[in-house]
Amino acid sequence: MAGNKTPAKRGVRASLISIVASLILAGIKLTTGLIGKSHAMVSDAANSISDLITYTVVMTGVAISERKADSNHQYGHEKVESIVAVMLALAIFATGTAIGYKGVRLIMNPELIVVPSLLPMFGAMVSIIVKSGLFIYVRKVAKKTNLSSLKALSIDHLTDVFASLGALIGIGGARLGVPVLDAVASIIISLLIIKSSIDIFRNSANILLDISVDDKTVSELKASILMNPQVQKIDILRTRSTGPGFFVEVEICCAKTLTLEQAHAIAQDVHDRIERDFPRVKHVMVHTNPCDIK
Repeated sequence: MAGNKTPAKRGVRASLISIVASLILAGIKLTTGLIGKSHAMVSDAANSISDLITYTVVMTGVAISERKADSNHQYGHEKVESIVAVMLALAIFATGTAIGYKGVRLIMNPELIVVPSLLPMFGAMVSIIVKSGLFIYVRKVAKKTNLSSLKALSIDHLTDVFASLGALIGIGGARLGVPVLDAVASIIISLLIIKSSIDIFRNSANILLDISVDDKTVSELKASILMNPQVQKIDILRTRSTGPGFFVEVEICCAKTLTLEQAHAIAQDVHDRIERDFPRVKHVMVHTNPCDIK
């Protein structure tokens, strides 16, 4: 049932849908670009073809991230999909750079601009509609699963919308006798794409560097831990993100007169409470320290 799907399975499905859609779009763009004599649409088709490879890598990475922990990877494989997100960020950066280069080249060499027919505009509009739908769908799945590679994938779909929009503006501008619109649109769009790639890279790299969870989650963790009346204070609370989940290490201060069995029972209660209240938690380590009763 759909409701029982794991985050990884949802991610694989979203990636597969992206692959099929990109394959169809590549065919439409290439056909309309060649027949309509539009270099912009042919370039956009090449981008869609390269997307097939990128999305396959995303799908593979998400699938691997679901593998259970083993003797060599005792904390699981969740970070694989963050590595994939970094790779996708680099691919998006390359796309933005290429689009910007095309814009600069056209400004410096206006004689390269060819006036295409109306057919490529149809291909561009289809691409904008389909990619906008994919962006909305994948972003929704990314929010549900908290997979960084899917967040990057949704941004990639959005950059494709911008790329096709630039092609549409360029084709329309050429036909209206204002060919420079193609170059200007390409440069503006390239800057937006490059900024998105940098944001994706930074967020995914932070996960690989064991970034802590957000302040709101930390506050909620503290409140949950202190719900146990035997916990006098929290000495240390550490968290680290890993893929869609995170790990928790906490040292709590309890009365030094407690027996070992009593201290263990308190630690177990805190452990179970955190796992119950925070479904994204992958592992909890609780240590009790002795302290004086106020």
